Amino acid sequence: MTATRTDIDATVGYYGVGIDTYLGEARKAQKPVLLHIAEEDGFVSKDSQTKMKAGLTNPNYQLHSYPGRDHAFARDGGKHYHPADANKANERTMKFFEKHLGPV
Repeated sequence: MTATRTDIDATVGYYGVGIDTYLGEARKAQKPVLLHIAEEDGFVSKDSQTKMKAGLTNPNYQLHSYPGRDHAFARDGGKHYHPADANKANERTMKFFEKHLGPV
């Protein structure tokens, strides 16, 4: 909703709980959006993930899926933390922000 209801310059989301219920607003996002999707997320069903992937196809959307990962895989110290995929997601996030917002 941040990407569709504000004038923010770039948006990154981890895990995407509930996004599939707001796909009707997806076209409103005019700025770049990056989403990290844990494929085994206990809060985002496979059906919801399929709807997100099918509904977020505009060029400003970039989605990355992480097979075998559960919700909060990138949260250091969390139950489902996975260092390698957390680093991959965080590196993708930093590159995305550098590309769209400028160097850190």
